[in-house]
This record gives sequence, C-alpha cells and structure tokens, in this order.
Amino acid sequence: MNQDDRMNQSNQLNRSTTHWHQSMGLLQLERVDVSHYIHDYMMENPLVKLESDDELDHTDRADGYDVELHHSQLTLFEFIVEQVELFYRKTPLHEVVMWWVRQLDTDGYVMKSVEEGMNETGQSEVMVIDGLTLLQQLDPPGIGARDLCEALMLQVERLDEAPPLTYDILKQQFDALVNRRFSEVTGEFGIEWEAVQQVFQFVQKLSPVPASLYIPPRTEMVYPELEVMVQAGQISVRETPYKTPLIEFDQAYYEELKAIDKPSVQSYIQAKKQEFDQLNQALQERREIIKRVGTAIVMAQSDYFLQEDASLQTIHLSDLAQQLQLSVGTISRAIRGTYLQTTHGTVALKSLLSKRSVVDNQTQAALKEAIEALIAAEDKQAPLSDQQIAQQLAEQAQKLSRQGVTKYREQLGIGSSHARRQQYEDGKKG
Repeated sequence: MNQDDRMNQSNQLNRSTTHWHQSMGLLQLERVDVSHYIHDYMMENPLVKLESDDELDHTDRADGYDVELHHSQLTLFEFIVEQVELFYRKTPLHEVVMWWVRQLDTDGYVMKSVEEGMNETGQSEVMVIDGLTLLQQLDPPGIGARDLCEALMLQVERLDEAPPLTYDILKQQFDALVNRRFSEVTGEFGIEWEAVQQVFQFVQKLSPVPASLYIPPRTEMVYPELEVMVQAGQISVRETPYKTPLIEFDQAYYEELKAIDKPSVQSYIQAKKQEFDQLNQALQERREIIKRVGTAIVMAQSDYFLQEDASLQTIHLSDLAQQLQLSVGTISRAIRGTYLQTTHGTVALKSLLSKRSVVDNQTQAALKEAIEALIAAEDKQAPLSDQQIAQQLAEQAQKLSRQGVTKYREQLGIGSSHARRQQYEDGKKG
C-alpha cells in the first residue's frame, strides 16, 4: 500500500494521540518535558493544580544534585537503532532486523516485502519474518507495519484496555470497520452493534502514522530523578526532588462550577474531571515504574557501586521484566531519558544495561508446545484469545507478545479463538 492509499484510509480515523501521551508517552518523556506537558495541560483544565511545587520551576537547583547539559537529540531512526543495539545481540537475525530498519519510511512503515527481504539478505522466509517481528516489538508502537491495518493491530496488542475482539476485528474485518459497515462485523463475530461501535471509537484514538508517536527530547537539561545511596556497604535508591510531579484536583472550584445549573457547564466539568483522573493515574504510574525499574537495575549492578574496580554485569532484560512483572517495552520506555545521581556523577539509567537479546533461551519448539497445551486445555465454549495465551505464557515465565502467539498459532495450523469456538459449535450441531 502506497502513502496516498494509507492517507485515504487514515482520513476515516481520528488521529488523536491523547491516549498514548497518557498511557505510555509520559513514561518515555524526559523529566523536564513532563513539566512542560503538565503546565501546558493545566492551561486547558482549570480543575487541575500541582500537588506541590515543581522543583523545575525554580531557578536554583536543589542542593547536592547535578543538573547537566544533554546534547543528544535522537532522530527516530537513531532511537530505533539504539533499541536494536540494546536489546538484540550480534547475530544474523540482528542483521535482518537492521535491514528492516533501513526500509522504514518517514511515517514508520516498511517499504519492502518479505520476498524482497529474502532476496536482499539471503536469509530464509522464517528469518526475515522473525526480523520484522522483532522490529515491530520496539517503540514507537506500530513501527515496522506494512499497512495501516497492521499499524493499528500493533498498537492494540500493547493495550490491555482495548475492547474485546478489537485485534481480531481489525485483522479480519478491517475494511468493514473503517467504512462503518458494522452489520458485517456483528454477523461475523456474533456480537452486538454497541460492541462494534465501542471498538470503532477505540480505534479512532490510535495513530495511523506510527512515527508520530515518537516524542523526541526537546530540552538540553537533564535532571536526575533517582539517587543511588551507599552507606556502610549497603545500597539504597531514593527519589530526588526532581521526581515526577503529581497533580491534585481543585475540588472547591469543581463544587463552585457544579452549582451552576447549565447542562453545558455540567458536561464540561465532568469531562475535565475524567481527564484529570486519567492524567493523575499516568503520572503516578510513571513515578512508580521509574522507581521500581531504577532500583532493580541498581541492585543488579551492586558490585559496580560498591567496588571501585568492578565492571557492569550483564542484565537480561527478559529476566528483569519477569522479576518486575512488566513488559520489556515498558522497561524500555522507563529507562529512556531517566538519569540517576551516583558517586560516578549523573548517569543515564540505560548506561547501566549491557547489550543483550530480549529473546533468550526460548526456542520456537518450546513456545509452540506451550501454546498447543494451553489451547488443548481451554474451555471450548470460551476459547482463549491470543492476548490471554500471551498472559498465561508470562505466568509460566515464557515471555511472548500477542503478535508472537498469533504467528506461532498460525504456523501450527490452529484457528483464532473465534474460529475455534465456531468449530466447536458446528461440531455440536453435527
């Protein structure tokens, strides 16, 4: 699909990216950009105010903390290459991933096909598809898609709050959904019109241009959000005054506006209250995740902080993800642009990681066997979705994205949850 075709389809979708700014965008913003974002938002919502003073609003730096100039302004291409180098070790598959990176256009779509990849890299079809899959697991969500439908599917698979069947509807009934032929979707999936409408409204919040979800740093100043403390041979990690600022709801002004007996005012304040709840939750999650991830990495590198001649240890990101019960993508966003105050100076959190592969010690055969076992044991009247299978694999310490589950399931010749349920119902009738 060429760019004009994508634009024609995307004109039918709302390009709002508010959801991404709040759910994962805030996590990957550098600290000073979080302040910019909050202050800009407070201009739009009179019911929001800061819980306490933001240290970044003061001209004087907090005592004892280093604030440094940051000269790195990564382009989208550089940002993606940085992730590849951080997550994937040097193997033939690494080279295939880099080949796909070089095929990205300015919107974040790949411009060449799997067949062209096989011809130009000399690798097998499986290797080329695996390389594309690894690229598509990186940030921003949707990167490496081959068309608009796949870009939206890649975004949906990272969102637990997506309405049921959103991924399957996009995959099987994309044209009908985009063109509002909801009756075709209801007939195919056996769901109510309202459920399809909910899916359509959710999809409208996604971005048809994956590259637009990349938020480059816009500041030269970096502020350490965490500090590594070493006392009596013990390491601890604490937040600095530059930690994520929190907001609070102006209840008094809300009650004042609530007393105005006008439907337009009531609708306005309810919408603004909902916006506050979403932003407040996103800020709290950012603060918590950065503290958890930073602490885990520092503890894994304890020798580096306790011994002068110690070097950094290898940290497997999959192990870190399992330990914290977070996805590798979430950890990637948390370490991006986060800095620590240490005895070595102010350092980037990502500098404490070694370049290792995300996909280690998990053979395709073992994953396929696990998927088959889960499907064999499922409730035939309520088959597991690919997302549910991915979640159950994670509980078994086997990390695999929903897209990976779909790929292996299809290679096994097993139908989707909808197809399996239909097969069961047909079998009962027979």
